[in-house]
Amino acid sequence: MRAEAILFDKDGTLFDFQKTWAPWVGALIRELGGSDPGLRAALAEAWGYDMQKGRIRPGSIVIASEVGDLAEAVLPLLPTHDRDGLMACLLGTSARLEGVEVVALAGFLAGLSGSGLQLGLATNDAESVARAQLRRVGAEASFDFIAGYDSGYGGKPGPGMCLAFAAHAGLPPERILMVGDSAHDIAAGRAAGMQTLAVLSGVAEYDDLVALGVPVLPDITHLPAWLDS
Repeated sequence: MRAEAILFDKDGTLFDFQKTWAPWVGALIRELGGSDPGLRAALAEAWGYDMQKGRIRPGSIVIASEVGDLAEAVLPLLPTHDRDGLMACLLGTSARLEGVEVVALAGFLAGLSGSGLQLGLATNDAESVARAQLRRVGAEASFDFIAGYDSGYGGKPGPGMCLAFAAHAGLPPERILMVGDSAHDIAAGRAAGMQTLAVLSGVAEYDDLVALGVPVLPDITHLPAWLDS
């Protein structure tokens, strides 16, 4: 195989980004904005959400940011809220979110592990949220390593989580493939010296990802064939 381990991004890679997160953002905007259409519009603008289409826009802060960044982006619009309370709301609702799998993850990941690959997860979401979402679909146990922005390695596009997985796997970074759906994922993998590959199950368009100079697959179901080719 081309690699001995795979480090996955979560949202837009394992879970369909729009189907999972666009309803969450829309619900938060309705809850926080209440009956004020101006406030709802301002919240949507701050988070890069298209209210008419019910979709997250390319370039949205939601795509690759940490939950603290999402809170900071709208706090000036919510004078009756404090940061801790808003963070608790964002973390609590996201932890209960039902992720829409790109493929039945439990079986797919078990197949990769069975082929001898070590598997890791690096997300800019909170580690507890990532574990809760993976556990809900029976996929948490497939991973040898799971890290979020709050796990002590920093967030992407920094290489900290990637390097931590390489150390955990006992492999040189060049023998690991980083798979993600955004420029942040590719930058993190490259900074760590890993191989990189992009998928189209996120928000980024094909041309945007190809311009990064990486292979681009429709989604992770095409990964086993690519690894063997």
